[in-house]
Amino acid sequence: MRRFLWVLPVVLVAFVVACAGGANGAATRTRGPAATSTPVPEGTPFTAEAAPALLDAVVLKPADLPRPALGWKLAADASQDNAAANTEPTVAASNTRCGRLLARTTTAQPADVTGRYVAGETVSFFSAVTVYATSRGAADCAAQAAAAYQRDPSTLIKAFGSLFMDPAAVKVTPVNFPTIGDGSAAFNLAGKVQTGGFTVDITLLVVAFRLGAVSAVVGSAASVAPSTDELVPLVGLVLRRIAVAEGR
Repeated sequence: MRRFLWVLPVVLVAFVVACAGGANGAATRTRGPAATSTPVPEGTPFTAEAAPALLDAVVLKPADLPRPALGWKLAADASQDNAAANTEPTVAASNTRCGRLLARTTTAQPADVTGRYVAGETVSFFSAVTVYATSRGAADCAAQAAAAYQRDPSTLIKAFGSLFMDPAAVKVTPVNFPTIGDGSAAFNLAGKVQTGGFTVDITLLVVAFRLGAVSAVVGSAASVAPSTDELVPLVGLVLRRIAVAEGR
């Protein structure tokens, strides 16, 4: 069986984080394991020139992942500027209004993907991070997408593009996870995907959150519901990195 490639669309991050606030009612800051309550001054916005270095410092890489002996490697590493993100006029208008700067997604897999899949162990860790010029702008786009989720919850699944074979059959289940940052939520998304000519079941554990001007999604994938305990330290790591980048 060929290796699984969980290449998640970079565009999903802002939407999933927005759904976090709408689904969990976590729009107000609740201090989590590594969160902080010091706001980023709106008078010192991020710039497009600073965004690539910030994202590089925040996203998950193989060296961050548990059990290095498993041979974690990047299966995908993609950035998306506004030219690529602005696929339609309404999206372009929102990104301009909110001051979206840049997004980056990394997806890592172990050396033995098939063996771990059969054993029900994690076959992928991923992170997707979007930086805005200001925290006000990030919150603006989050609120807009949260409203879209409230009108139609299936838009959460659609945010994953063509990953799932039948988006209508994907089961979304809220997951109990510590609330962090300026709003967060966790979901399991279970459905079928096609890889290497095979149709297989996959469950994603997705933890979405926002801290100041940065929105993030950290997650894992397995043939069964992934362990939240395994993901907690990785979520905390990304959160701490965002806090450092924002000078908290």
